[in-house]
Amino acid sequence: MILSLVDRFLQRSGARISQGLVALVDLSVQRAAWMLAAIVLATLLALGYSVGHFSVDTDTSHALSRDLPFQKREVAYQKAFPQDKNTIVVVLQGADRNLTDTAVDRLSTWLRARPQSFHDVYVPGGGPFFQRNGLLYLSPKQVQDFANRITDAQPLIARLSAEPSLNGLSSLLSMAIGQRLTNGVQLPGLTAIFSALDQALTAQMQGKSYTISWGTLMGGDLARMGPSQRFVIIQPALNYKSLEPAAAAIHTLRAGLTSLNLNAAHGVDVGVTGGAVLDAEQLKTVSQGAAVSLALTFTLEIILLIIALRSLQLVFGVLMGLIAGMILTTAWALFFIGPFNLISVAFAILFIGLGVDFGIQFCLRYREEVFNGAVHRQAMQRVTQGMGGALSLAAVAAAFSFFAFVPTSYAGIVDLGLISGTSMLVALFITLTFLPAFLTLWPMMVTRTKPTYYPHLRQIPALVRHPIHRYAYYVLGVVALLALASVPLVLRTSFDFNPLHMIDRHAEGVRVFEKLLADPQTAPYRMEVLTPDIPAAQAVAARVARLPTVAQALTISSYIPEHQTEKLAILQNLQILVPPFSLLMPAGLQPPTPDTAKSLGELVTKLRALAQKDGENTPDGQAAAALAGHLAQFLATRGTNAQAIADLQTRVMGTLPGELQRLGMALSATPVTLQTLPKSLRDRYVAASGQARVEIFPKANLSSNQAMATFVRSVLKVEPNAVGTPVMLVQGGDAVLGAFQEATFIALIAISLLLLLALRRYRDVLLIMIPLLLAALFTVAAMTLLGLSFNLGNIIVLPLLIGLGVAFAIYIVVRWRNGVDVAHLLGTSTPMAVFFSGLTTLSAFGSMAVSRDPGMASLGEALSLALAIVLLCILIVLPALLLLFTPSPREEGIAQDEGS
Repeated sequence: MILSLVDRFLQRSGARISQGLVALVDLSVQRAAWMLAAIVLATLLALGYSVGHFSVDTDTSHALSRDLPFQKREVAYQKAFPQDKNTIVVVLQGADRNLTDTAVDRLSTWLRARPQSFHDVYVPGGGPFFQRNGLLYLSPKQVQDFANRITDAQPLIARLSAEPSLNGLSSLLSMAIGQRLTNGVQLPGLTAIFSALDQALTAQMQGKSYTISWGTLMGGDLARMGPSQRFVIIQPALNYKSLEPAAAAIHTLRAGLTSLNLNAAHGVDVGVTGGAVLDAEQLKTVSQGAAVSLALTFTLEIILLIIALRSLQLVFGVLMGLIAGMILTTAWALFFIGPFNLISVAFAILFIGLGVDFGIQFCLRYREEVFNGAVHRQAMQRVTQGMGGALSLAAVAAAFSFFAFVPTSYAGIVDLGLISGTSMLVALFITLTFLPAFLTLWPMMVTRTKPTYYPHLRQIPALVRHPIHRYAYYVLGVVALLALASVPLVLRTSFDFNPLHMIDRHAEGVRVFEKLLADPQTAPYRMEVLTPDIPAAQAVAARVARLPTVAQALTISSYIPEHQTEKLAILQNLQILVPPFSLLMPAGLQPPTPDTAKSLGELVTKLRALAQKDGENTPDGQAAAALAGHLAQFLATRGTNAQAIADLQTRVMGTLPGELQRLGMALSATPVTLQTLPKSLRDRYVAASGQARVEIFPKANLSSNQAMATFVRSVLKVEPNAVGTPVMLVQGGDAVLGAFQEATFIALIAISLLLLLALRRYRDVLLIMIPLLLAALFTVAAMTLLGLSFNLGNIIVLPLLIGLGVAFAIYIVVRWRNGVDVAHLLGTSTPMAVFFSGLTTLSAFGSMAVSRDPGMASLGEALSLALAIVLLCILIVLPALLLLFTPSPREEGIAQDEGS
């Protein structure tokens, strides 16, 4: 009794909805001018609002719900240490440490002078503190070896610090050679000095760049005691209302690098990377790829619409309706939701796919009715009566598939679901109002009125000669076997949660980032733990440091050197031999004196004597002979040129003052405590509230997703409160995957209930859902077979597959329910409309697949593959399934059409 009442209620409701749709379309026909004017006015107002309020929130941290546990921990950490978010990292490496340090100092000074573009500039290991106390971070043995080398080089250091000039060097070398010739006393490193001076002379005469590294020649070799590359970490000014928030800061930085001559041509290799740079490079390639894809999409869609509709009025009407619907949806989204995000802007792709679908279905059915002899108003009524319900059901079902995202924790996809779901209803409204009004004012030219089945069928004779219903059971058998074979492939499908893999691998930021990833000492992917105080941080660091996946765990206490007393004693003994104050005095080189050329000439004489005594077959003799020959050549050609001598002094002695000062600073080390650490370093490990940070470095290269997941999970087992980019990627990826799985199940259940209420037959619901589920199964299996993995960009393929598949299946099943048997079904406009609708959507997705942006290309590839499979399932599997519920297919219509 109750079921009967419910069924009658649904029948009456369905009838009222059908009558309402007919009345709406009829109103659009009778009041075409008013309806068209109202829609055009609304579109223009929406366009004005959209232009004035359009914005995109490009902050990727807003993509996931802040209520997720790891998001809450990340927010708390960022509040305490905000300087690590969205940074630019400049990597510099010169031919020697002096050149690198000079480049770092020049760049950091230039950046700090522009606070409007760069809020914070931090140089790890930079500044006076590390220049003075850097030796204390070496082992006692390394410090002792350093002291021994400085002791051996003391005569050279003392003389050059007293007279830092080319004249002083040549006099020192002449004196050292003289002692060697008379007393056999050997100045340590004399041969190395000869070779370095010879290279400087040769480079100058050949016009090449070369500067002697005095850090190595003096024996201290400070250049090798630090990292070979240095970093400048910048917190740029970001504009999240722009599509590229860091673009202005990055442009300013690159201009600065150019103006400072920091490039390979001047002896410094520079790389720019960091989160802000990677985001900017991805956004840049996405915007460029989107522009090309959009142009290609519209071109292909216009061509396909012309082929499908064969009427300029129909093509123009569908395109204008599509544009109007997109503008109205954009304005609605900006007003009710706010700025778009990097995910919700994808609604345009979904709208083009299904918006065009509604227009094609309506227009082809209208064309069929007109070719079958109906006048315009009558044709509109027949279209609405015949497929108005199917269009409405398809639109609502598609909307449900997108609204299913709303309950999930993926905040970015929630907006996409709201906007895309609403856009389906907007597209339906435009189809039922704008198109009838437009076609009333600009009617389609009819040149043929003889009743016929869909005329395009003649151009696809394969469907006539080999109708699917003749081979239905074979089709279903093959499909069943393919479904069974697909299950193992589906179980092997993978999800790539790393956004780095969605950026152009050839981009500078990615290349530099991956190079840093390969070294545990420079790995950008690190985990952090926020602790109440320093002792708690030390305890956490001690626990996680024992993990096999962890290379090291640093706290502020890690910067307190061990064995300081022993190292300071070694340096204090060295200070007696080499007083630091004597090294810190010279601020620069003394200019060449008029007798510099004469001193160099005397050096040539001494070198030749040494070469003759030692013999040119010995290393010392060879070095002395080579230097004597090149120095004599230089003096003969440029000895009277003061500028040439000044240039030679710069090449030979240019790094000396800085190296002497660096050595003097290193010999002035003092005890290091927490209080004496520089403020810039303390602020990065201890917050103003007293909370302390633990920085955890991975042992493996985290460019592998498996290695990253292993690192994150092993640390979280020991320290569940850990945060950082690896945690965001791994647990964020899990949240995204879970959100899509949740949304998919919600959509399937909601659509099934909707179809059951609307169609009131379990059979018809199954007929619609089975091809859809098969399409999903085959799509995932095909992606695995082709080596395509799901990622953060292409995972929307599943909800789109549901939306398109449901809509396509509804059209065919409803047409079949209305009395068209399978034998005649392929001769109607419905399957042809589905085919061309899918083809136009496929053109949009295919244009994305050729994008140079890997993320957009992967989305286009997955969507193209999914849509092709959906079409096959709807146009082949569904008709075969319909035959299971058809007593005896009739072929008279087809035979007549073949003979006519």
